[in-house]
Amino acid sequence: MTMSRCISSLAVVAVLVAVSGCYQDDTNPTVAQRGKPLAKILLTDAPFPYDSVASVNIYVVRVEASAQTDTSGGGDWVLIAEPRKGFNLLTLQQGTTAFVGEGELPAGQYHAIRMTIDTSLSSVVWNSGLRARVNWQNWSGSTEEPLYALVEYPVNVPTDGAEIVIDFDVGRSFLYNFYGTNEFILMPQIRAINSAATGTIAGSVTSDYTGATRPIANANVTVCGSAACDPPNAYVVATSRSDSTGRYTIAFVRAGSYTVRVEQPDYPFLNPVIVADVTVTRGDTMQLAVSLPKAGSGGGGYVRISGPSSVGVGGTISLRAAVGDAAGNPVSNPSVSWTSSNSGIAQVSGVGDTASVMGRQAGYATITAVSGQRSDTLGIQVVGSSAPVASVTVVPGSANLAIGDSVGFRAELRDSTGTVLTDRAVSWFATDSTVINVYPYGAQALVRPRAAGSASLRATSEGKTGQATITVH
Repeated sequence: MTMSRCISSLAVVAVLVAVSGCYQDDTNPTVAQRGKPLAKILLTDAPFPYDSVASVNIYVVRVEASAQTDTSGGGDWVLIAEPRKGFNLLTLQQGTTAFVGEGELPAGQYHAIRMTIDTSLSSVVWNSGLRARVNWQNWSGSTEEPLYALVEYPVNVPTDGAEIVIDFDVGRSFLYNFYGTNEFILMPQIRAINSAATGTIAGSVTSDYTGATRPIANANVTVCGSAACDPPNAYVVATSRSDSTGRYTIAFVRAGSYTVRVEQPDYPFLNPVIVADVTVTRGDTMQLAVSLPKAGSGGGGYVRISGPSSVGVGGTISLRAAVGDAAGNPVSNPSVSWTSSNSGIAQVSGVGDTASVMGRQAGYATITAVSGQRSDTLGIQVVGSSAPVASVTVVPGSANLAIGDSVGFRAELRDSTGTVLTDRAVSWFATDSTVINVYPYGAQALVRPRAAGSASLRATSEGKTGQATITVH
């Protein structure tokens, strides 16, 4: 397995939680003596399956919250905790937590959460003990870098305190050689949520492809907030992976209905499984066991591509194609031809069942593998810039809607040079939820009017906000 493939296909979740009642000596942990709710911060992580990486260390300087929606002008931030402490994210797995700090947080709704790290004290370390090169994308002018969390729903802090969870998806945030520079690049994928509104999805991944049921380790488990769950265009809510026993846990998922995709990218001879309408209930665990079938198990031959679905300009990813004969049996050393729908965006070159795809310019291209009369395709998103978001524009900028309408909006992100940015977390919310309902899907959102009136639809990414004015009649 190549390092670039391993890192882009597997994910780790780091969780920052303000918790009440985790310790026996806390007689009333949620209310401070001065009457303000008390927030306690814990840090947790899911597995980070890099055979070549010993540690991923982040030095947390402070954690803050803001009730303002637009933080691009600085914002009015309330300090929750200032631990000034480092954490190895790889030592915290399957919901294990580490105490970060605690502090008072006034009751109210918070639309923005940020965690500031010190990049000079943070690192990624190889198993050899040497530090890996990391491009932290720190444009602050100092060693302190603010990381803004995705807040899709305002974090509500009642008078008796709250548990605030920050998920730091390390696998999607630290990308190795993404732009062909032989370094990790930090493209933060972080979300914040009130843990009181969340539940858990847990279960096992198995397969009987050998004739007997066996656990499948290192399977990717992706939770999507939309019916489609096929990256890179899917709206990904959270990710995890199975351990050596095939078990996985995805904690802190907001109550609701989701689509879950399970696959083992190193086993292209196994089909992914997509489970729709997975219901998560607050404070409860949804058990979801999945068995991955053999490709072609429905009868007949097949071609199936597996591998990463995104790459940066100048970077290269590896794809594999599994081929089955008319009886559904795997073909060894198959003859496969590879093509790209747009070589100017993604150039592919392949020999047999393995191909390399190089990102040429930002955009989207479809890679096709053909063997005999059968074929398969995989969409590849080429990311053109690693610069921070400088502006967010909601398109369309205004709309006049009637009750019963259903209209889509998109967030257009650009860097300081005007280059369109993709693969960034986007947070959506409405200024008046009695007028419109908002259903976010990554960089897109569906709006459904509820009552006559006017409201603003806002999209935020990396601390920058854009908005559209919506009038309902």
